[in-house]
Amino acid sequence: MATKVKTMVAPLQWVTIDGEGKNNAMQGNEPHFQYTASILFEKDSKEHKQLLTQIDGEWKTYKEKFGVKGLPKTNGIKPYMVESDDKSDIDPATEKIRKVDSGKVMATFKTNTKWPDGNDQIVKVFDGKGNDITTAVRNADWSIGNGSTGILHGSAAANNVGGTHKVTLYLSAVQIAHLDKYTGSTVEADDIGGEEIDLGEDVAAVPQTGGPNL
Repeated sequence: MATKVKTMVAPLQWVTIDGEGKNNAMQGNEPHFQYTASILFEKDSKEHKQLLTQIDGEWKTYKEKFGVKGLPKTNGIKPYMVESDDKSDIDPATEKIRKVDSGKVMATFKTNTKWPDGNDQIVKVFDGKGNDITTAVRNADWSIGNGSTGILHGSAAANNVGGTHKVTLYLSAVQIAHLDKYTGSTVEADDIGGEEIDLGEDVAAVPQTGGPNL
């Protein structure tokens, strides 16, 4: 069982809808590649409540069918955590800057990169006018960046996979209202007056990482 869902226009985050996808397998398990896309809402905004209403409808049907009580363990929406502005606020558990609640929530939709029969799964892409631009986006040398806005289309499916009752958000399409292209991270190295280094045969013996971690 599943309910079709569609978000309102909001900022898109971490859109990965082509290539090998993202490995979402738990540590130690076999790789599990999926296409994923997230969308940000202000907490309790009309955009947040609109998606939540659709999820709640799916959960209500599931509860009535299977006699489940209470709330789902997860529903695809989580608080959006960001680094503390106080850079000295270190979390002793991770030894990194502590994460704090931003006042926003993030909904994450996902789908497997392959169908059960082994054929490729394709996440459709539409422009703001509803035109199908899937092929053009998949063939481009850029991806949909975090500055983009749009709508996520998919379905909400209540289930007990893994032994807990929850609602999972599945991705079927991304509709772009505003596109901010992501072309990858590049570093421009200028002539700074130093010497040219002859690495010779040493290059073959050193793992190449694509440059310094700047």
